[in-house]
Parts: sequence; structure tokens; C-alpha cells
Amino acid sequence: MRRIEWVIINEENLDEKIAQLTAGGAPLAIFALTAQGYENLGLNFSDIRALVQQQQEIIIAYENYYKAAEQAMNNAVIQRQAQEEAAAVEAAKSGIDLNPFN
Repeated sequence: MRRIEWVIINEENLDEKIAQLTAGGAPLAIFALTAQGYENLGLNFSDIRALVQQQQEIIIAYENYYKAAEQAMNNAVIQRQAQEEAAAVEAAKSGIDLNPFN
């Protein structure tokens, strides 16, 4: 995350902080939070972090599911090929091909 500089302004330092912030000629804008708003900001970041972690876990679960499904399909293809080869060997031994799909 990018660095954020917080400036705390209160009744005692209001004039000093405004002078510092406008010294470079930049326009002044003040964003303020109440104590409850600051607490809510922290809670929101916590919620976002939890959501990101949850999404990462879902992505990993999907990845594992699809890897397992792909492996099962590959195993089924290999097993089918082995069965076809065994049937072809048996047919070659008997000299008669009874498989209409060849």
C-alpha cells in the first residue's frame, strides 16, 4: 500500500497546521473523521482483508477441484486406451474382430 501521512489537527495546533499545509502554495483541503468514523475505517479494512483471504481460499479450492477433475479424466482416458489395447491383442490372438467400432 502507498504511504499515507496523517495530520492530526486540534484546537491547539489548528493555525500552525494550516500554515504548514498551505506553505507550499497547495490548496487546502481538510478531511475529518469522527472517533466513530475512524473506528469504522479500521473495521472496514479488517472486513476487506477477511474478504480477500476468503476469496484466496475459494480460488485455491477451485484450483484443486479442477486439477483433480483433470487428473481423473486423464486416468479414465489412459484406462480406456489400455482396455482397447488389451481387447485388440485378444482379437488378434483369436483372428476374429467382433468390434464394429474399429
